[in-house]
Amino acid sequence: MKKNYRLVINIISLGIILLVALGIYNLAIESIKEENNIQNISATSLSDISEEKSQPESKKIQKSKEVIYDSEQYTDYIVNDIASSEKEINFSPKVAFIIDDLGYETNVAEKIIELDFPVTLSILPFLQYSEYIAEEGKKKNREIMLHLPMESNNSSVNPGPGAIRSYMPEEDIRQMVRDSIDSVPYISGMNNHMGSKITEDEKIMKIILGEIKEINLFFIDSRTSKNSIAYEIAQEMGIKTAKRSVFLDNENDMDYIKGQILEVQEIALREGEAIAIGHDRINTYYVLKRMVPELIGAGIEVVSVSELIK
Repeated sequence: MKKNYRLVINIISLGIILLVALGIYNLAIESIKEENNIQNISATSLSDISEEKSQPESKKIQKSKEVIYDSEQYTDYIVNDIASSEKEINFSPKVAFIIDDLGYETNVAEKIIELDFPVTLSILPFLQYSEYIAEEGKKKNREIMLHLPMESNNSSVNPGPGAIRSYMPEEDIRQMVRDSIDSVPYISGMNNHMGSKITEDEKIMKIILGEIKEINLFFIDSRTSKNSIAYEIAQEMGIKTAKRSVFLDNENDMDYIKGQILEVQEIALREGEAIAIGHDRINTYYVLKRMVPELIGAGIEVVSVSELIK
């Protein structure tokens, strides 16, 4: 009898010990979970505070002309980091964005066409996708220009199909301009592709501009040479004209492009208007997509380039 009683006591004692041990175990688990949650919250808060100051190496913008960001999600993160907000203004300066070199591909071109603000498409002649891009741009009411290739002062550089060269006879120049115009539908104006040599040549520019005047096209001087006289000649000939204020992407780097857009804004605020030329590049597209709405929000009106010609 005593043995049975002692056995019962032992079993009860063992049960109590197991219950106590289980309680301690559960408390330990809860403590660990709570500690992890605190660490996660602290890490998140620290990340929020330091995001602007210290991006991980994989997120930092590389200073290279060859940087290409092919992931929209990844690139938008970077552009969001470099975008800036400006104070509101009380008047409405105007900015026009021209995108050059269209016709080689469609992926970036289609993204540019879909932007939520006016963009003028400048399309090279005789390329695989020249007509297609003009057609797609027309569907979205984009203004379309001919991006006429012209000889550069660097004779080793090939401007591409349809180039106007200084050694060409006058009639060949006229015919090349006509053929180039015919190759891109819906154009309302023209600007030069390269052309530092041609835009410095009064005689050749008068031939070219004479052809576009006949069909009432406007002309934008891309200003690829500081010695260009194309804009002045167009004015003398009574052609509606304007000239480029800023190149956006001489360097294919987002931070650089951001700086150029801020320069566009500065010029527009100072002079009342500005014309920016960018190129058919993914980095240019992403920075435009992120920053131009900020310009609009700051009171700058984004227009087609034909609204800035005189």
